[in-house]
Amino acid sequence: MITSTDALAQAVTSAQLAGAVGIDTEFVWERSYYPSLGLVQIGYPDGECALIDAPEIEDWSPFAELMADPATTKILHDAQQDLTILHRACGAVPKNVFDTQRSCGFINLPATISLSDALKKLLKVRLAKTETRSNWLLRPLSTSQLEYAADDVRHSVRLMEAIRDRADALQRGTWIEQECRIYEHAHLYCERDPDLEMPRVKGSGALTHSQRAILRSLGSWRELKARKRNLPRSFILSDEALVHLTKKTPKTIDALQPIKGLSERTLERNREAIWQAIERGQRGDLPPIHQKNQHQVCDEGYEARVDLALAFVKGLCLASQLDPALIGNRAEITALVVAATSEPDFSDSPLLAGWRADFCGQDLMAVLSGKGSIGVNPETRFPEYRIASAEAD
Repeated sequence: MITSTDALAQAVTSAQLAGAVGIDTEFVWERSYYPSLGLVQIGYPDGECALIDAPEIEDWSPFAELMADPATTKILHDAQQDLTILHRACGAVPKNVFDTQRSCGFINLPATISLSDALKKLLKVRLAKTETRSNWLLRPLSTSQLEYAADDVRHSVRLMEAIRDRADALQRGTWIEQECRIYEHAHLYCERDPDLEMPRVKGSGALTHSQRAILRSLGSWRELKARKRNLPRSFILSDEALVHLTKKTPKTIDALQPIKGLSERTLERNREAIWQAIERGQRGDLPPIHQKNQHQVCDEGYEARVDLALAFVKGLCLASQLDPALIGNRAEITALVVAATSEPDFSDSPLLAGWRADFCGQDLMAVLSGKGSIGVNPETRFPEYRIASAEAD
């Protein structure tokens, strides 16, 4: 267990000399807004592991150096959450990340595969998942916890190498490199302005325009309050209480009363702030939420074109042994279909950048513009792109 900054610096030096290491985190996230980091694991190519006792580390600058080092590959499984937690701890924007989960989508495995399944399929290694609900903040950690934590990174380098070998055989190594560069974008680790988002609130369907404004204002206040106090949103104001205040808005500040999910103590502490949020929503004093194509008028055939695009993407992915989830979700494909009709120079879709453009994006745009077509391959029975006669000429 690493409990000092000096020992952490030594572990980081070893990681940089190794050139590639596995990284994982163990945390507790039940009674706080932000995850409470308990342990950080580093797995070396020889199978040895370093376990960092996160609550004991006061200076994370050596670890920040590792995360930002472009010469050292950091191997994570389902990287986004761990990277966000580590960024909060050390402040570094990561460089040279290899996500073993997402990369599996390029080699005929699901892009959402679990670590245990990936190890079992690719390395014939079986993990004993016995400590998934452990409290990683209690000390001392048990032998079982320490072994569990080490096993999560012990095989990381071998797993990456196995994925790369299969990807290279399919000529997709550069695709994986491009895909993993998304984790180097600093904006991924910035907290979003809650004023610019509609809060996800259970039971908030079928609201009027004015009610949606009140919901946004109350949700924004709740979000900022939860961050400041590092408490779950529901500890500040439950979804049920938020919806109640939205649909049955009190007429005056004095009419605010305790309700389920809003205790008397919380109300007395925040009465004025809650009322100000309600008034702000009533005034409509909120910035607009930008949604691409939100003002776009779609013609009657656009849904059919969306279905056609989805069928083409799915068929191409199945024929190519690539997880369709890597290409984009329905909303992203719909945005491309709508934009292809009204914005000939539309180019900010992820489907038109990098490997996605080469794999399907350019062909899809040709189909949507009437310059290409889709047919069924009689051998594979999957939809495929057909070059139009004029294009062939």
